[in-house]
Amino acid sequence: MSPERDQIPSSSTSTSAVPPGGATDIETESPSRYVWAGILTVVLLILCCTAAFWLLSRNAGSRDVVPTPPPGSGARVEVSGPLAPGAPFGVRGVGFQASEAVEIFLTSSTTAPFGEFQKLGDAIARSDGTFQRDDLTAPPATGQYYLIARGAASGFTQFTPISISGEPIPTKMPPEAPTPTPGPAGPLPDLTIVSVAIELETGSSCAYVSTQLGIRAVMQNIGSASAGPFLVQANNQQQLVPGGLAPGQTASLWFPGFTTGPNLVIVDPTGMVVESNEDNNTFNGPLPVPTLPATCTPPPGPTIIVPTATPNPNPTGAWYGQYFGNPDLIPPVLFDQNLPGPPLNVNWGTGAPGPGVPRNNWSAIFTSSANFPTTDNYQFTLSVDGGARVFVDDVLVINQWFSAGLRTVTADVSLTAGLHNLRVEYYKSGASARVLLNWKVNYAGWEGRYYNSPNLTGPVVIKRDDPLAPPNPPGFLNTAVMPSWPPPQINPLNFSVDWRRSVNFPVGGTYVFTATVDDGARLLIDGTIVSGLDDFTAGAKVLVGTRVLNAGQHFLQVQYVNYTGPGSIELVWALAPLPPTATPTPTIPPPPSPTPTPTLPVSPLLTPPVIIITTTP
Repeated sequence: MSPERDQIPSSSTSTSAVPPGGATDIETESPSRYVWAGILTVVLLILCCTAAFWLLSRNAGSRDVVPTPPPGSGARVEVSGPLAPGAPFGVRGVGFQASEAVEIFLTSSTTAPFGEFQKLGDAIARSDGTFQRDDLTAPPATGQYYLIARGAASGFTQFTPISISGEPIPTKMPPEAPTPTPGPAGPLPDLTIVSVAIELETGSSCAYVSTQLGIRAVMQNIGSASAGPFLVQANNQQQLVPGGLAPGQTASLWFPGFTTGPNLVIVDPTGMVVESNEDNNTFNGPLPVPTLPATCTPPPGPTIIVPTATPNPNPTGAWYGQYFGNPDLIPPVLFDQNLPGPPLNVNWGTGAPGPGVPRNNWSAIFTSSANFPTTDNYQFTLSVDGGARVFVDDVLVINQWFSAGLRTVTADVSLTAGLHNLRVEYYKSGASARVLLNWKVNYAGWEGRYYNSPNLTGPVVIKRDDPLAPPNPPGFLNTAVMPSWPPPQINPLNFSVDWRRSVNFPVGGTYVFTATVDDGARLLIDGTIVSGLDDFTAGAKVLVGTRVLNAGQHFLQVQYVNYTGPGSIELVWALAPLPPTATPTPTIPPPPSPTPTPTLPVSPLLTPPVIIITTTP
């Protein structure tokens, strides 16, 4: 052995000399450290592998959990209509919580792990717990699939089977509420499909370029009770019958487009009406496609003409209407008519507006030259079922150019006295059609008439709606809250204003009116001057007056003048407090007079009686 090797100490000795065979001891001691290190490494590897295997198993197990809805959640989804591979389709959900976020998934098997579900999109539930998505895309391959949704609060719905093959499995969605316990049943409606056909929307003997074929569905209530509003679905489109159907009444709806395979029509697909028979609401089958008739002569040109306000060609009507066979105001005009006025008031219901015009998907332009007698602020009110927009002198003042049910909107327009051109553009978008436009002079605040003179004389330079001063109501007057005071059209000095407004006084009594004014003012109520509020002298002042008023509407008129310097006025009023009732001083009643003792009068003619006593001997 080398000297260096002989000097290596043993791990079990410290200072003792190395005995013979010490080299052998060293050879056996050193490997023991490596053995222990190896054992420790193996143990650590086993622990790591065990932990990794546990995590993988746990994750794999979670992916295999098929979601199930919580008991009684009531949330569900539905899709109906022939579904083609890769085609758009709609999904409707009910029973979710208001404003709840919802995820929509698709799977090919109810036993597939959740991780393999295909997410189609998201939705937000409305206030009634429903949602509608009409822009989802079907899978590219045909076959049987299952639809499921997950609400943030409601959890998972049940699986809804669908078929991507043009052969749907539509079922009428059950009512949202649980079926009540059967009891004594009264008469019920029964909606059924009378006929389904593919036909022209116009039903005319010739076709325009814009004319298309679609599905005409006729429904009837064959029950013994009236049916309320309900939906009708043709393939993936829905229309509302807002008035429902009385017993024996029918409704006819036209839906654009069709399929060469089965066409699906469902009456009341969402269960809005409780019927005596729920099994006669569906048609699903192919329909014969008619041949389009010859194109009408002359064919419509491709140029889109921007409509302009044109005078009424027939002065006998206040409005002139032109109707088009499309929802985009594209010529030719299929029908025109004169309508009475000045308000435009037409209700077509569910029928066609005139000969040759389709019942649905049509549009119209109505024009009129209306006289506005005074320079005023006018409020235009539009009630419309469908889409509409209103122009005054070619300026858009009301824009409701979108599909929606009956609603009412207003717009305020300042107009000078005289003729103004009005134009209403309309298109039908739903089952019924209606448009009503009228107008009136309207001032939300104080009607202010401004003069460039200090005595309310000369022409009215500007008439405008000056805002109410808070609190509102009752509608105090304060120039500090008015924009551009005075208006730029008015001289800064030596001008006057006449404000007018009808004010409601909720209770009767004595009212105190206070005007803080610079320079002068006068207050009239119902045409008479209020005493104490009639001073047109120069300078700042406070004027106070009282007036006894009955409860109800009273007409207030404030006349104001400014001579020099900045001008202003503030008018407020309040019900005067009742004066305290004086307590009367108690009065001590006088003592009662003694009752005199009655005396019998003695008649001077009365002779005292004479008593004679006689005795017998």
